[in-house]
Formats: sequence, C-alpha cells, structure tokens
Amino acid sequence: MSLSKPTRCRPAHARLSGLWFLSSRKREIMQFNISDQRPATLDPIHMLPIKGTYDPAPAMRETLVDPLFEPLPGRSVSITDDKGSSYNQDAILNLFMHTLSGTVNNRAEQGVKNLLAQGLINFELTSQLLVNEVFANQAGAASKLPTPGPRVIYSANSDVIPAAKALLSRPDETMAKSMFASLAFSYCPETLGFWFLTESAYDDFRQWFDQQVIVLSAVLPADTLNLLQKFQQLNLSGLTESLTLRKNDADQLHDYSFARVLVHLLMQYSRLQQNQAAATPGTLLESGVLPFVLTELFLPRTVVLVNTEAHARASAHKVDAEWRLINQSLNSPVKVVSASQLSKLTALSRALAKASSAAVQASTQRSQQIGRSAKIVFRKQAPTTVDIMVGLMRVLKQMKEVNRSQNIFRKVKTTFTKANRRDPQDFNKPGKSVSTHYLPDLHIYVDTSGSISESNYQHAIMMLIKLAKKLNVNLYFNSFSHIMSQEVLLKTAGKSTSQIWKEFQRIPKIAGGTNYEQIWQYINTSLARKRRLSLVITDFEWRARSHRVEHPKNLYYAPCSNMDWDRIVGHMRGFVESARHLDPAIAQHLIGVII
Repeated sequence: MSLSKPTRCRPAHARLSGLWFLSSRKREIMQFNISDQRPATLDPIHMLPIKGTYDPAPAMRETLVDPLFEPLPGRSVSITDDKGSSYNQDAILNLFMHTLSGTVNNRAEQGVKNLLAQGLINFELTSQLLVNEVFANQAGAASKLPTPGPRVIYSANSDVIPAAKALLSRPDETMAKSMFASLAFSYCPETLGFWFLTESAYDDFRQWFDQQVIVLSAVLPADTLNLLQKFQQLNLSGLTESLTLRKNDADQLHDYSFARVLVHLLMQYSRLQQNQAAATPGTLLESGVLPFVLTELFLPRTVVLVNTEAHARASAHKVDAEWRLINQSLNSPVKVVSASQLSKLTALSRALAKASSAAVQASTQRSQQIGRSAKIVFRKQAPTTVDIMVGLMRVLKQMKEVNRSQNIFRKVKTTFTKANRRDPQDFNKPGKSVSTHYLPDLHIYVDTSGSISESNYQHAIMMLIKLAKKLNVNLYFNSFSHIMSQEVLLKTAGKSTSQIWKEFQRIPKIAGGTNYEQIWQYINTSLARKRRLSLVITDFEWRARSHRVEHPKNLYYAPCSNMDWDRIVGHMRGFVESARHLDPAIAQHLIGVII
C-alpha cells in the first residue's frame, strides 16, 4: 500500500433483486440507533441447498441480518431510525435489498452503512466501498488497513504478496482476512473466491470432494456428474483457476445443477476447515472464502480459486497480470457455459492476450488513474459557452499528441538548417521550419432523451458549431438516449456556420431514456475512441449502477444550456455521488461547472 492518488476499480453487477419481491415503498433512511445488541462479525459461509427453489433470501438473512439482532445476555435488540420507527429482520433485509438493486441508492447506502458501523465490531463508516463490498470493508477494518481513498493505492508488490507470505507463515483467520482485504482493495473483482494455502492443500480438498461426489452420485443428473468429474481433474499449480458457472441469473438454478453443487461443496469444506481450526488449537487453516461482493456471494456467476503460496512466490508483475486478466474476463460481454465441458473464465482472455503482444505488454490503467475526492462547489450560475470551451481547451492541451487525427495544428520555429527566405545568401540569418502536429480528436455525445427539449438540443448544437469553428476541426458525433445513434464524422473544418448547421440537421435524434454506461462501454471497446477527447452534453438525469465499470479516462461532461440551473446542479450532484465508487474524482470530469 502506498500513499498517493487513489486507484479504484472497475469493475459489482448487483442483480439479486430479481429473485424475490422487493417493496416498492422507498424509505427515507438516514440514521439508525441499535440498543442491547452484541457487536457482531459477519461470516460469509452459508449453505444454500442444492435441491428445491433457489432462494438466497434465507441465507442473506442468516448472514447479514441475524447477527445484527443477536442480543446481549438477558436483553432484547431494538433497532429504530431517526424518526423513531422500529425495524425488524424483514425490514432490515429489505433495506439491504435496496443497496443491491442494481443502481446506487445513496439513502439506502447511507442507512445500511450507519447500521453496520454500529452493529459490527469492524466496519469503516467513511469508506467509499459500497454495501455490496461489506466483507472487504470488514476485513480491512479488522486488519487495520485504510480503505482505498484519495491518497491510498494498493498493489501486488506492497500489499498482496506480503499478505500472502504472512498467511503462508501463519495460517489463521487474522492473516486470512488481511490477504482477502489486500486482494479486494487492489483489484475489486466481481466474483466469488476461495483461497487455498498451497497446491497440496487444494489436493486435500480434491480428495474430500471426490468422496462427496461419490455419496451424491446416485441423485446427480448425468451432465452435473460429468462436470464434477472434470472439475476433480483440475489442479491449482498456478496463481488461480477460474470457472464461469452461469451465463445469466436464471441459469443453473435447477435441482442438483453443477453451479449449485460446486458452490455448496466449496462452502461446506470452508466451514469444515473453520470448525477444525476453532476446535483444535494449532490446527492450520488451509482454505477459506473470498466474498468480494454480496451479489456474487449469494448468486455467483463465476468462481475463482486462489493459490496463496503461488501468490507469495510470484513477481508483482505476474500477480497484476493474472488479476487484470480475471477482471477483463469478468467484464467480457461473452459468457459461454457448456453442459459438457468446464467453462474456464479466463480462457478467451488468455487466448486474446497470447495472440496480441501489445495486450500482453500493456500496463494496467487502474494503477495510473488519478483521483481526487475533494469537496465539490458548483457555480452559482450556468456556465456560458465560453466557459465550457475554455475548460475543454484546457483539458485538450493537457493530453498527449497523437500520430494522426482530424485535429491538426502547426508549429513554426527558427532554425539555421534552412535558409532565410528574404535573404537566402546570408547564412547568419535563420530560416523557419514548419512542422505538422496532431492533438486528439474530439468526439461529442449529445443527450437527446425525453427530458431534452428541441430548444435545449439547438443550444447544444450552436455551442458545438462555435467549438468546431474555433478549433477548425472535424467532429465525431453521436446522439444518445438509452440507445446510441451510429457514429458520424462531421466535416466541419473550414465551413461556415450555416454549412455546419446543415451537417447537424442530417443526423437523426435518438429518443428514449438516458444511459451513460453504454457510452463508457462504447469507448472502452476501441483503442481509437479511448484516445479521443470525448464530451457528453446532458442534463445529468442518470445515476450510476452499483456494479463496477471502468470510466473512460478522457470522457468529460458538460451541462445543457437553456435549462433551470438549480435543477441541473441537483442532478449533477446526484450523478457524482452515485459514481464515486467508479472514480472518486468523477467531479473533475465536469467541464465549466466546478469552482
């Protein structure tokens, strides 16, 4: 861990809300008061049945809610909010569900964090980690590790490898939590993990696993038995081994499915290890759970097995590359699950990495990101077109030049290697050398959702026309709502205002809702688009989802003009608060609105 600017991670796809009923009534929850409760430590090990309806709610209640209602001897727990209303287990469980609904609910997040800070022995209230990452928060607090923030960066060299060595030398619950926190803070993978001390410890698990499969073989379907037998052939000689269990949340939920049986047996073995270590002093803890996010803990789409000794012996570069590959695979839109073959999570990503030397040598952007979570002060009045253009030009000048683009400029310098044009015979007079340079292209995304009026759209286009004429460049352009128009290169360089206006009029507007995440994914899938300076012109009526998506480094936002400024400021504040878990410095991407 180093004290510097923060790195936050991408990519949690919080999707649990679809599996059971959620109350539609929104609660205004800000503060809680717990009395007569014994401070608890949450245990991630749960035993969902492998037969019957797949319902994670009872396991969530037992894991997350019941510990908050464990009373002091002879007392009864009481949980009330700041309005004096009492909350029972069902109400608290419903509150947890609001934090896992797929979109960051700031009030629910604040309420649950306040509750956990009072009810848990170890919990950091001021952490930027979401409730979905409660186990990472708890492990970090127990290990006295500062959570990732404005000046804290975690890395393989400073944190993961030393934590793996410490766990290898002292395999107990304390060192296991430190190892888990280091992995979670360094990489934030959206998966369910299980760690094993050594390859030999994993072989011991495989022997136990063989016995359990034999016992269950009489009731297991043929396809499940086939996959379990293939799983028994896996070894853990490398850093990790990872599998895709489900292609979506409705997959592999039937009785005795491979996903249900595998996770059940991994949890059962972790419980067995935990009980043996607690019952017999001096017994080594050889495996455990890595509950990176709640959504994967109770409905895992993927599972990653971690070799602790391999992490302790590996180089920092190798560890970083392995987890970067895992995160890349987790974010891949392609999820293939076979009924006859094990679906390796990183198989496709490893093949792509092997085929592309550039991908192998590319350094992770996460370790280079700069973030600041300073207090935000918005302008009292809406910015003018000049304010936005000045802010955009400042960003553009800070970016590196590129080999080729639509944004061309020329530099003139004096040199004695060329003759003076006015007096070419006088070698004591320098000539001039003109060189052509290229700044990054400009790509504009204009919000055309239902909340944007025709007047708002026209004002946005007029601002873009002024920008194009000032820079004398061609512009890449998309309109978007919940879907995106086809990308167009507008030939605006050297044209008049009326000519540029006609160029914009030819482009169809996309109506509908609002979704910024499609823009992020669209940019991230193209190296050329990543290099552009991208600007979203919007009214900010959108909130980030709770899962982690890499926010493009060169993407900025500007407000629509001709709209109520107080209303836009409220939407901007909500957007910034909802997206802090993706980039603590997301406010620095707002153009012309921060004082």
